[in-house]
Amino acid sequence: MDARKRMLIQVARHLCYALSLLAAYVLQTTPGFLSFGGIKPVLLVPLALCIGVFEGAFTGALYGAAAGLMWDIASGRTGGFFAIQLMILCFVCAVSVTLYLRGTILNVSLLTGGVMLLMCSADFLFGYLLHGYSGLGRLYLTRILPVVVFSAAVTFAPWLLTRRIAEKFVPGD
Repeated sequence: MDARKRMLIQVARHLCYALSLLAAYVLQTTPGFLSFGGIKPVLLVPLALCIGVFEGAFTGALYGAAAGLMWDIASGRTGGFFAIQLMILCFVCAVSVTLYLRGTILNVSLLTGGVMLLMCSADFLFGYLLHGYSGLGRLYLTRILPVVVFSAAVTFAPWLLTRRIAEKFVPGD
């Protein structure tokens, strides 16, 4: 296979990843989509982690930063708050899968749960806890933790999509 065809396959793969991130952003910000009791999953985080697992640490960090910026825009937080966290965590998760874990759906779901717990807890700390609002324990247990669990539970869809894209666009010999 010549270099031009290999490059076109790589461009097509990354275009599919970018379009899937955009689709996840649109679905995440669609009112009422996958909403159960006012709880919605964060679809960008599992997708970015899955891309990192299938593509490697550097690519995962780049897509993690892009997904984090999209989450910053969707949540109305300071630009870069989620982007920096997700970039670092996608890199760490991709390296841990490369060195220590297998990229199974269960492992990626557990990693998603851990990443979501860290990121949502940091958001809770800086957004609510430091301001001294009342009733924060109830808010954390009834709003934050269900989002973490729900996001980890829907990881199967981004994992299947990312695996399909990674297998479809493999440069042949």
